Formats: sequence, structure tokens, C-alpha cells
Amino acid sequence: MLESPETILQGAEILQKILGVQTCYIGIEENKPDAIELLREKTKGRSAMAVISLHVKYPQGAEKQLIKAITGREVPPGGLPMDVGSVVQNVGTAHAVCEAVTRNIPLIERVTTVTGFGIRQPKNLKVRIGTPLEFLISQCGGLTDHRVKVIMGGPMMGIAQHNLEAPAIKGTSGVLVFPLGDIFLEEEGPCIRCARCVDICPMNITPCHIATACEFEKFEEAEFYGAMDCIECGSCVYVCPTRRHLVHYIKFAKSVITARKRAAQSAEKK
Repeated sequence: MLESPETILQGAEILQKILGVQTCYIGIEENKPDAIELLREKTKGRSAMAVISLHVKYPQGAEKQLIKAITGREVPPGGLPMDVGSVVQNVGTAHAVCEAVTRNIPLIERVTTVTGFGIRQPKNLKVRIGTPLEFLISQCGGLTDHRVKVIMGGPMMGIAQHNLEAPAIKGTSGVLVFPLGDIFLEEEGPCIRCARCVDICPMNITPCHIATACEFEKFEEAEFYGAMDCIECGSCVYVCPTRRHLVHYIKFAKSVITARKRAAQSAEKK
């Protein structure tokens, strides 16, 4: 946003034209005042664009939460943003659209943050898609410890990597590296029905019920309780006092439900 504001805004204008969108809202959390100030300056004269300053909270970056915060509209369970007349794209996508349309450059690179106590020199890097994580880490001075845990993505939704040969992909916004000594792991315990996961869930579903249904392979029940609406933000795991692997169960349930629906559709076509 600070280095390529014009490219982002041009990409947003292209998306507006393609989609027939009347107003483009650019939501930025208020802990980034420099980006808010710059984009407000750049959008002067662009009557169809507005920069909105948002309170800092997690997981506000998710599309349904962003729509609610900016427009007040609520996407219905099982629905899509288009159901309430909205489309959400991030600034990286707007940048890529502009590059593709105006310069004929496909999505071949993205900005990635490499950080964590396991990295000697944390940096933001412009990375070619397909670059091994090992090379990214070498460009940041290497590891501080030979025994580390590497996560692709953020601390809440990132995926632990088996080795450093894994490539950066189009969704690799960050690479987190932690020495194993800084990681505190607890054994999973039984659900105590405290409902903390229900209270914290931004999608208003019941993670505890979905996880239990998944454990007993009751996937229809998991879908009934809203498994497919889960955005996998990890908030439920963070507050769970018994450290249940709630997101793991829900992701597994979603994969099984999706696979069964595809199989049913294929059977119908035959």
C-alpha cells in the first residue's frame, strides 16, 4: 500500500469496471495510519472510492467480517458475498490485476514477510512463486537454531511445514520460524462444555459440536452445525482451555463433506 498505491487503485478501478461496482471501499485497520493517509490522498478526485479506517481486531480481514464492518450487511449462513451485493478483494489481488491488464505480467511474484525468533534478519521480500522456503530463509541471514518450526502463513491460520523444500505459493503472505524451545505444546484434553469456542466464534457456529461430530464420523451432523461456514481463523483453538484441535477436526469435516458432494454430483451426471 505504501510502495505501490497507484497500481493498487488502478487494479481496483479495473475490478470496478468489470464487475459493475458503483462504490469501492478500501478498509484499512487504524494501526496503519501512514497507509490510510496516503491512500486517502491518492483517492481524492476518485468519487467512487472511499478509504475506511477500521478498529483493529481479529479476524476482521475475513471477507464476511469486512463486509459487516464496512457496509453493515450480513452474509447469510452458507451464502456468498455476492448474495448481499458485495465483492471482496485484497490489495495484493488488485495489484496483480493491474499488472496483468496494463503490463501483461501474470501473477509470478508476491510480497512475503519472513520473520520469527528463529530468523536472524526478518525481512519483507518480493518472492517469485515456486521459490523454496529454504532460499527465502537464506536471504534473511539463515536460522538462529537448527531445530525450528516453520509455519507458512500467519500465527493463527498458518500451516506447519514438513521441510524447507516447500515452495512459496500465491497465498504465501508470510513465513514464521520459531525455535522449538519457544513452542509450548499441550496434550489435547476432552471437551468440558465451557462454550468459550462458541462465544468467540466470529461466524456464530458451534466448533465444539462440529469437532465432536467429526470425531465420531457424523459428518452430516457436522454440516448441520455449520462446518462449511467455518473460516478456520483459529480463535476457538486459542481460547479452548483443554487445547482441543478444533480447527483440525473442522477442516477434516469440510474436506469429507465436499468430497461426498462432488461424488454425488458425479453420480447424478452419470
